[in-house]
Amino acid sequence: MQDVLEAIRQCFPRALVATEYFDQVNRSLTKQYEFTPGNTRFAEGACCDEINEPELQHLERYWGERFKFGGLAGYCHGGRTSLAAVSRHVPEEDGKRNLLLVGGPHIGWHGGEWGKVPRVGQVEISTSCGALMAIVDEGFAGLHAKTLDPLDSQQFFVERIMLPFLKETDDSADVPLIARATQFLMRRIDTDLRIIVDDMLLHFDGQIACITGVTINTTAGNFLCPSTQVVLNQRGTCKTVTLV
Repeated sequence: MQDVLEAIRQCFPRALVATEYFDQVNRSLTKQYEFTPGNTRFAEGACCDEINEPELQHLERYWGERFKFGGLAGYCHGGRTSLAAVSRHVPEEDGKRNLLLVGGPHIGWHGGEWGKVPRVGQVEISTSCGALMAIVDEGFAGLHAKTLDPLDSQQFFVERIMLPFLKETDDSADVPLIARATQFLMRRIDTDLRIIVDDMLLHFDGQIACITGVTINTTAGNFLCPSTQVVLNQRGTCKTVTLV
């Protein structure tokens, strides 16, 4: 596992074993901010891909059943409506109410190649994230004039998000294109999620933890490169979660 971790850190320098990272997050939220399963609702915005399930189930075993606000490529497709809904599902214990939001895109790594991962029962090596790989493969020329298909609205929306990146990018950089695309999408998710959370805090009187990062899928297990790890409240306080 250590050799895989060293390899993926060439593109994602802060990558950690995903379950170990989330164990640290759980301890930190509990000790520093008094998040408990009795006063916290867990919501996740991961991609639909089942390859990301181990860590989500790991979190669910600690925090309890989860609310889902994500979709293709790990974007927060549920938007304001879904996150407003989950804010009304938060349990209260001793006057405390907390919301834990976990999200971000994912990318495969296999045999030194980004965007690929084997899957159980399949001979061919598959893509990960398939939705984002399809966008990168089609490129700006193939996507900029595309119109909305109501039966594929999530993919269309991610395509719109990625157009500025595809228009300006080239293949000359040291970091592979799909890795750079994933990093670009991670930044957009962080930006949009923070806008929604700031609006939520006008009406939600508890704490909201935002934990985001890129999940890296490999045959050695999933890793995670953290992006945002903060706790916000209605008083306008934003504190970084220090891992313990």
